[in-house]
Amino acid sequence: MPFSSQTFRRLRPEQKALAADLQPEDPGSASSPSRSRLRIASICLIIFLVAIGVRLFHWQDNRTVFPKLFTGMVDNYKSNARLLLKGDIATFITGPAPPGDANILTYPPGYPIIMAIIFKAFGESDTSMRLFQVICDAGAAVLLFFLAAQLLPVKAAAIAGTLAALSPQFAYYSLILLPDSLATLPILLAIYFIIRAKKSNSFRAVVAAGALVGVSCWLRSNALMLAPFLAMLLFVLTERGRRLRYAAALIGAAILVIAPITVRNLVVFNHFIPISLGMGQMLNVGISDYDRERRFGLPGTDIETVTSEAERYNRPDYAQSLFGGNGIEREQQRMARALAVVKSHPVWFAEIVLARAASMLRLERVHRVETAPGVTSTLVVAEKTQPVWARAPADLVRADTSVETQTKASLSTDAQAFVVESNVPDFRYQVVSPPIAVERNTDYLLRIPLKVDQGNVVIEITSGEIAGGDSSQRYGSTPVLSPLERMNPSDQSLDVHEIAFVSRDSDLMSVRLDNAGRGGKTVARLGRLELFRLGSSSLLWTRYVRTLVHTAQRFFLTAAMLPLAFIGMALLWMAGRARVILILLAVPAYYLCFQSVLHTEYRYVLPAQPFIYLMVGITLYFAALTIGRLIRKRNPTN
Repeated sequence: MPFSSQTFRRLRPEQKALAADLQPEDPGSASSPSRSRLRIASICLIIFLVAIGVRLFHWQDNRTVFPKLFTGMVDNYKSNARLLLKGDIATFITGPAPPGDANILTYPPGYPIIMAIIFKAFGESDTSMRLFQVICDAGAAVLLFFLAAQLLPVKAAAIAGTLAALSPQFAYYSLILLPDSLATLPILLAIYFIIRAKKSNSFRAVVAAGALVGVSCWLRSNALMLAPFLAMLLFVLTERGRRLRYAAALIGAAILVIAPITVRNLVVFNHFIPISLGMGQMLNVGISDYDRERRFGLPGTDIETVTSEAERYNRPDYAQSLFGGNGIEREQQRMARALAVVKSHPVWFAEIVLARAASMLRLERVHRVETAPGVTSTLVVAEKTQPVWARAPADLVRADTSVETQTKASLSTDAQAFVVESNVPDFRYQVVSPPIAVERNTDYLLRIPLKVDQGNVVIEITSGEIAGGDSSQRYGSTPVLSPLERMNPSDQSLDVHEIAFVSRDSDLMSVRLDNAGRGGKTVARLGRLELFRLGSSSLLWTRYVRTLVHTAQRFFLTAAMLPLAFIGMALLWMAGRARVILILLAVPAYYLCFQSVLHTEYRYVLPAQPFIYLMVGITLYFAALTIGRLIRKRNPTN
């Protein structure tokens, strides 16, 4: 039967019925307030425990990966936190040599302050900081439930909170020692208070919302213009007599919270810098990302920026950092160069802004929770510990069992590296080691010195010996490894990577390389491979829970989430809840409008993602409601 407009009208839910389905529950109408409170508390506890468990699983699976991520930024935050721990508040505020050295303005000061507090209370360790971030991120999932329950049925809110708890993206970034995940929490609280202000006409709630936006800016400067953006939202949501007062209160509260940073910058560095430096650099990199022919000559990375400036101005010291040595003036010049490109190519720039905005809606591909338990033994290997298996580069060349025929394997001139070259567009099992005998249900650590000169490489631990197809089981792997940008391009040193894995029920392992399906020529150099036995594995019973989480996380793909989010938005629109859409999409709309002008990474727009999950929660709730009604209609009870 053709799908006519009449058929669509039959399928489309009526506005009144849909509006009733998506109405929040009235606490005052509950027959048993104590039962209602118990129900809410139970949902919060479940969401919190699920979120904690998922993040601990991700932590266990990636223990060797997280310490190697964003090491430069993490070290910067730690060094500033140590200044506070030593009581050197003056240097923390001004930096070592102001105003010429402006490196202290690279990031807002909030995260080092939090780091110093955690280190003071629990000792200086990455573990304590990660646990703190895990708890805060789990709290954000619970807060999303509370926020959604103000506008939607409790079941829909519970689905949204559960999605945030299960999200592999949120779990992954909560374990990186950067402020990105922490900055989400105050923004969610700000939206919650805006909802409360709308419901109860509370001036205090508006002030709290503005102050929380300011708190977020102490962690990341990306939300600098969020307060004015939300003030425009208040103009729509509130009555005429309160609009101007509420908008001014929200902006004013945010300014007051941010003001100490701005005043510090003005007094110490003699420039009006609201929070931190970097906008010019980000605009340069953002333009260069889309300038594949390099027509404009703007640098594409931080190292390219500092090295080119050192050469341009004949100042070798400029190569040491982005904002050291006339840092503010250099940043102003970067901004001027970027704006000149924008001014001369406005249509082209508008196109890349739209393309970047579209890319910001994608969910980043991160590792899902593994189905098998991870390593529980300590990863610290004593210096004198002997490996249970090792292969020198020369041995790898002699024992090369590469599957691909278009592979060139050789020994480096100094005999210290095994060199692999391949022109295969999508190679698999590029180099496979001879089978390695291992003990079952045992924790191991594989240490691999590696340098990727070209292309992309993934190193994997697989079961047994591979002779062709992908029939093996994967036990551990590195992230996708690409060529590292180095200050000294001639540096030939190998970077040591580690893979921790559990042998489970296998007694033979192999090491293999592939290019993660990313194509192009691949050139990589490997050093001496060493395998260490860490101890007997434990927590094997968690494989049942892990399998459930792993299966659920397969759903967290752009192709699945984004259409469901659009459907949720359409359902709200058909229910006549346009103002609810404005509230729930205010933060995503802000990041799409402002962050898309600059360079962006997934971690920059993390605060927008909970609201996407909230829209998905609406769709899943309505689908479950509809299916339940159809079942009851087909099987009526007496």
